[in-house]
Amino acid sequence: MAHDHDTWADWIGELVQLPGIAGYEDDIARHMAAQLRQHTDRVSIDPLGNVIARFGDGDAPPLAVLAHMDTVGLLVNRHLGDDTVGVVRVGGVNLKALPGTPVSVGGRPGLIGVRSQHQAGSSDSLPTDEQLYLHTAAARDIEITTPVWYATRPQRSGDWLAAPYLDNRAGCAVLLALAQHLAGAALPRPVCLIGTVQEETTCAGAHHALADVRPAAALFVDGTVSYDTPETRGRGSVVGGGGPVLTAFLYVSGLNGWHAHPGLRAHLKQVAQAGGLPYQQDAVHGLMSDARVVTALAIPAAIVGIPLRGKHAPLELVHLADVAHTLALLRAAVAAPLPDLRRGR
Repeated sequence: MAHDHDTWADWIGELVQLPGIAGYEDDIARHMAAQLRQHTDRVSIDPLGNVIARFGDGDAPPLAVLAHMDTVGLLVNRHLGDDTVGVVRVGGVNLKALPGTPVSVGGRPGLIGVRSQHQAGSSDSLPTDEQLYLHTAAARDIEITTPVWYATRPQRSGDWLAAPYLDNRAGCAVLLALAQHLAGAALPRPVCLIGTVQEETTCAGAHHALADVRPAAALFVDGTVSYDTPETRGRGSVVGGGGPVLTAFLYVSGLNGWHAHPGLRAHLKQVAQAGGLPYQQDAVHGLMSDARVVTALAIPAAIVGIPLRGKHAPLELVHLADVAHTLALLRAAVAAPLPDLRRGR
């Protein structure tokens, strides 16, 4: 398959329509496994729902390339009457972007409630968790804990794609395209492609999969932030269309942080430079990823981020060149022998 911008838009557009909020990833896991089986017969789905595909021969510890399959979303948690239900957030849902968003409530159409402008007060602010509600037909028949996902449709504008759940279905598309490349390729060591679950809530999927695979190193393909809109300029240098992002540091709060392995990140920079591929660099407060699980497992890891505008909103934006360049970098990385990743040398 030629991975031009039209192909990426179509492929990602298909993936973002598959439900898979954290904890409910079976539909997207089945799809990913079916696609991967077109390129290798060594594909499995583990007890948590992670999809693991192995390429290449030999007993050397593999290189793992991971992309999380799950998304943020909502769960119905109470009946409110008058064809409305209350919900609880699953993952870091963007509250300010929610009102008026079309959703699917366990497969039936719904709409996130929004106050009529004629009834809005001057002191109205963002909805709280307690104020979030959905309109949907026959709401009284909806089972408590029914999953809810965005029903917004992908839209193309030149080289940009707006779609729900680009975090991280864009990364899943890259994983599938990489599988196509790996089929029959001569590799310096085996490669495991892993679609993980529960990244948006627990990161338990990645921990379980990596503890099982025990790779020599792990590369995480995930959506990251950009700083190229009016409200974000000046906070960083990452821009859409500038290439994949090699992140050095993530931090949320307390002891919830992550550091890239410096030798592995330097290796990715060298691979990109040798291939004339664009890349960007960043260190981010307020963002976390599956990569945090490698610390307890002592696995060298790096993140290859895909810049997104409006991350976790019902429509996110990605520059399709960034998706293509992410694939190009990963293709070069799996073909290059890993350097000595021992520390203190």
